[in-house]
Amino acid sequence: MRIVGLFALAIFLPAFAHAAPPTLTTYTVSHDTIYPSATVSSGLATTTVIDTAFSEAVKVSIKIVSASGATIKSLYSSSSVTNPAPKVWDGTNVAGAFVAEGTYSIVIAATSTATGISMTDASKTITISAPDAVQSDASDTATASASDTPPEYIPIPTLRIFAGTDRTVSSGADTPFIAVVYDGKGNKRDEALVRWSFGDGMQKTGANVLHAYYDPGEYIAVVHVSTSDGGDARSELLVTVRDAGIRIAAVSSRGITLVNDDSRTLDLSLWRLSMGGQEFKIPADTQILAGHTLIFSSRIIELPIADSASLLYPNGEVAATSPSGMATVSEDRQPPVPVVSYKKVQTVEPIISTRTKVQSHDEEVRAPAVTTELAAVGAALPPGKSVPVTDTKLSGLFHSPWTFSFLSVMTLAGGAFIFL
Repeated sequence: MRIVGLFALAIFLPAFAHAAPPTLTTYTVSHDTIYPSATVSSGLATTTVIDTAFSEAVKVSIKIVSASGATIKSLYSSSSVTNPAPKVWDGTNVAGAFVAEGTYSIVIAATSTATGISMTDASKTITISAPDAVQSDASDTATASASDTPPEYIPIPTLRIFAGTDRTVSSGADTPFIAVVYDGKGNKRDEALVRWSFGDGMQKTGANVLHAYYDPGEYIAVVHVSTSDGGDARSELLVTVRDAGIRIAAVSSRGITLVNDDSRTLDLSLWRLSMGGQEFKIPADTQILAGHTLIFSSRIIELPIADSASLLYPNGEVAATSPSGMATVSEDRQPPVPVVSYKKVQTVEPIISTRTKVQSHDEEVRAPAVTTELAAVGAALPPGKSVPVTDTKLSGLFHSPWTFSFLSVMTLAGGAFIFL
């Protein structure tokens, strides 16, 4: 028994030896130093954005850990995800209070859902600093400049924000929030600091961010922008969150068929179709009308046909899954030609048969002239008329040469009797 166990272990060990842990394919931190207590007008970064993506589906957690190893705040956790939405840390702990100045580590722990192999990354840090030193340095510089030359008057610009209109989004789906900032002269201010507050407890920094609402309802999203020359403005959006009524209706060699059971048009921008271990990213601005069907052709998505398929949100969460075994492979075949059966309805016997008595003569028998004449007359009769037919037996008797011989003998005998 031990030998058998060792043999099985020797077979399976190479397979596990070749398995590799999951890796981070994307890992960026927008600011490695933030000033959580700074004012918006200071132009200092008050939050940092952590963006990650993994080489495979993983069970993952993202935490902020102090220098002593204590967990300050848990930013994210998921049981299965490949490309989670970017996470924001505003320098607060689990209680919502600002943490002390210092350096904190970002600890990412991920375990492959396929192999169970884990990985940990704590290579990046974030420094928490107070804005006082930076502001005092700026004040000293301004004072020194003031003693040399008179200050130049710079008017505070008036900012205008274009962030779109009120919108309805699907719960669980990443939605892009884009803000474009202009000043009163019509100049585009790409350097403006843009901060979003989505009304669900989440904040993000950036002119172009993604955010997912997980619970249906109505939220006020506030966008706040500021510039280094004192410009400041804000705008609000009403965001209505509803569950996405979409499902996978069919999976076949033609492609994947989606049905929108909702009463509104759904925006599928950057959603993904997954089948056979591969994914297809749906292009931006792809929409499906309410109550309509949309087929993603297999010639476009180029996914291998499998027993089931999944529709994923942009962050990798599952939106819809087809039942297992739905996939079918259809072939264009010509329908088979029906087999025609022939039923025997009549038996045809040869003309020479034991059942049929046919008189045969060696001598030539010519038809009487009257028969020829009747045939000619019959051919000239109008349609529907027929020539009277005489009894064939009686006709055959008079046509026989023996009959004529018998009549000749009887005539001679009658003549002899008269003369006697």
